[in-house]
Amino acid sequence: MTKLLPTKHLLLIATVSALLAIVLIAFPEEETDNTNTISLEASFEIINQSELMLQDLQKLTPKSNTVASTPLFPNSTSSTYDLPTPGALAKKNSPPTYKDLTAIVAPGDSLSKVLAKKGISAQDIYKVSLADKKQKTLLQIKPGQTLNFTVNENSGELTQLTLVLNRLESVEFKRNDQIFDREDILRTPEIIQTYKEAEINSSLFVDGLKSGIDQPLLIELANIFGWDIDFALDIRKGDSLSVLYEEKFIDGEKIGHGNIIATQFINNGRTFQAIRYATQKGASYYTPDGLAMRKAFIRTPVDFTRISSKFNPNRLHPIFKTSRPHRGVDYAAATGTPVKAAGDGKISFAGKQNGYGNVVIIDHGKGYQTLYAHLNGFARSTKRGARVQQGKVIAYVGQTGWATGPHLHYEFRINGTHKNPVTVKLPNDDPMPKADLKKYLPYAKQIVATLASSQSPAFAQKFASLKN
Repeated sequence: MTKLLPTKHLLLIATVSALLAIVLIAFPEEETDNTNTISLEASFEIINQSELMLQDLQKLTPKSNTVASTPLFPNSTSSTYDLPTPGALAKKNSPPTYKDLTAIVAPGDSLSKVLAKKGISAQDIYKVSLADKKQKTLLQIKPGQTLNFTVNENSGELTQLTLVLNRLESVEFKRNDQIFDREDILRTPEIIQTYKEAEINSSLFVDGLKSGIDQPLLIELANIFGWDIDFALDIRKGDSLSVLYEEKFIDGEKIGHGNIIATQFINNGRTFQAIRYATQKGASYYTPDGLAMRKAFIRTPVDFTRISSKFNPNRLHPIFKTSRPHRGVDYAAATGTPVKAAGDGKISFAGKQNGYGNVVIIDHGKGYQTLYAHLNGFARSTKRGARVQQGKVIAYVGQTGWATGPHLHYEFRINGTHKNPVTVKLPNDDPMPKADLKKYLPYAKQIVATLASSQSPAFAQKFASLKN
């Protein structure tokens, strides 16, 4: 073994051994009866590595925005540390804040497409769709409509959704835990009564618009007086009209008009008054005495450009050049123009008839009958035996039979005798029931007084002179 050690190492070992021997000889150990025992006690504590890392991190973390932490070791006397609140936990525990968003529906948009673009989750889109499963309003959204919705900024959840259908109607969906409740919202506009007048120098529509009366109102006026006045033939320069009607406002902005309450018309020396009143059968227009403005027949059953041939018992026929009575009126109109039933009744004939070409004949009862000839074709429901209502389209203008151009030949018969459709006195509609008339007459008196107090001096003077 010694042979394996280097010489230097052997010399070092020998020197150390000699020194130890000298020390032991020079300083012998004192004998003592007391043996002192040194006791070393160590207190070991098992520490989880993750906890140790958390303690180290706490020492390095600033103590701003902190909350008191629970001691990691309840039985130890170690110091209490302030732990920072995690961001997500602080956000969840803080009072919720909400953000309102708006989206305008574009062509090709769907509910899911619009909401997904705004960050709404697929789960919330599905939940709000379930609330509309029966009505399917959200599936029918149209370009230009508005979607207003509210989002909880803390949780990212959709809390409310409103689909604005128009200025008055909307559908609202409110979150109720994990479902949405649906409610139809209808705003009530402010109604204001408005009175306007117009004097006719050109036409009802041209002069009416100049006086500030909207076109839809003018169309309604033409319908109200259409049984008594032919607005294509009877209008004269100097005729006048007045109208009392409702205007609708939302948030101070006009959004349209409501019903015509009452109206007056001065036509070619004649005066007419019409008042709107609702009975159990529905709302209609009546004279101040309670007679229906609606007649049993429409004066003109087609929108025409001109009368191409008048009622004439001694007319010279344009084709045969012989004297042949013209027992109706020819209304020139473009091929395909709708032809309407002049009154309620039952179709007694629909087909071809010699020189009349395609013909429809309607029996209205009480001896009244109307005929429509030279038709291009029939409406789908126009068949013999079918019942029709006044104003329903029964056929279309054409040039069938002995016709020199597209027009409607219209005849009006009473007990088999032909009458001039333009001048014949049309029978009134059914009278107002006596129970309704008793309530109507005081109301009509009040409306007539309102019209009188609203009239301009010129209109009042003209109306009074003609009425008397």
